[in-house]
Amino acid sequence: MTDNRGRVIDIAQPARRVIALSPHITENLFAIGAGDYISGVVSHSDYPAEALNIPVIGDSQSFNLEAIIALKPDLVVAWAGGNPHLPLQRLEQMGIPVYYSDPKVFSDIPYNLRALGQLLQLPEAEHQATLFEERLQTLQQQYSGRTRLRVFYQLWNQPLMTVNQGQMVSQVIRLCGGENLFAGHREAIPRLGVESVLLTDPQVILTGRNLPDGWEQQWQAWPTLSATRDGQFYRLNEDLLYRPTMRLLDGAQQMCEVLQQARMVVESQ
Repeated sequence: MTDNRGRVIDIAQPARRVIALSPHITENLFAIGAGDYISGVVSHSDYPAEALNIPVIGDSQSFNLEAIIALKPDLVVAWAGGNPHLPLQRLEQMGIPVYYSDPKVFSDIPYNLRALGQLLQLPEAEHQATLFEERLQTLQQQYSGRTRLRVFYQLWNQPLMTVNQGQMVSQVIRLCGGENLFAGHREAIPRLGVESVLLTDPQVILTGRNLPDGWEQQWQAWPTLSATRDGQFYRLNEDLLYRPTMRLLDGAQQMCEVLQQARMVVESQ
């Protein structure tokens, strides 16, 4: 199989001792029925609940290479966008195959499910990939013709942070008929001044549940701001939006419903 770095991974037998070096990888392996074959995970691999019983070999940025080797894996699934490269090179030099998973767009998710399914020879992968594609198509059809809304996604408050178009959250906003006002920013996670947001006049401001209570008061100081005038502040379950897994579409469904509420307010004026 070809991974997300364009490298061909070829293994002689279906993998049965797998190391998952990102929470999204752990989740996707469970989705295709590979939970019993995961020998080690990184911290924050908390879904599904069964993942909490798997040995932790460090975190995504600093994992224990010796612990991985001791587990005798026949496949390591790495996060191309988050894991350090040199330790992974060492594993490959030892003959341990490494598949790089780094979904950037919706279609990468079913691709990864199918690729992992091939490497582990698990037919459930095709079923899950097809379910994802069908559900995505349904959401696209449902919201593609809706009135576009100017959306600011507040990732954090101090410093004020958002996301550009390279982040999956931004793609969910677009799927739901919104326009990410900072999609074109050169930085993946832009840090902003309040004035930059005020100039774009968002109609809706979204954030995750991780922001402190009262986060919207920051914007209520500007009553002429469209989102403030109409009271369009919403919290979403960020756990569903930040990981490129099957559950991303649960987060998308939540966001689409929230934006539809906001859309009804805008269209009634």
